Amino acid sequence: MSNSASATAQPLAASNYDAKVGPAFNLAAGYHFNDWFSFQVGYIRNQNRVASTQLSGGLFLQQETTPRQQAVSGDLLVYFRPRTSSLRPYLSVGPAWVHVLSQNRSGLRVAVGMDVKIHSGWGFRYTFSETMSANPLSAALHPPAQSRLMNFQNLFGVVKVF
Repeated sequence: MSNSASATAQPLAASNYDAKVGPAFNLAAGYHFNDWFSFQVGYIRNQNRVASTQLSGGLFLQQETTPRQQAVSGDLLVYFRPRTSSLRPYLSVGPAWVHVLSQNRSGLRVAVGMDVKIHSGWGFRYTFSETMSANPLSAALHPPAQSRLMNFQNLFGVVKVF
């Protein structure tokens, strides 16, 4: 009597990508309901450098791209100080329409920021935002990555209050 065994190795497959925050352009217009709540519609366009790595069987592929992403969002802002205050921190959240890699996806935009009054209705705004949506970058990899697309942005700008 003899014993025999056989083993077959499944090819190793792995993929990953690393996105670096790139330049962004943001334009927004809004309406103050009162001192504490506002609504704004915004357009954001950015380019992030993305390095992807794929390992399949004995093949190793690494490439770098710079996809352009555009998003339109409608955000509800909650302020923590009245409009007469020089410093007005806020939180915002709202739905977003995201276009990246020739694909349109719905998403969610969440932001935190602060408006700083300068002079005569003019101000400075800092916003840290994250837009989450389905991930067309992962679908281009083999095997696909499981995470959602999360786009982080540090935005600095000028505000005019009418």
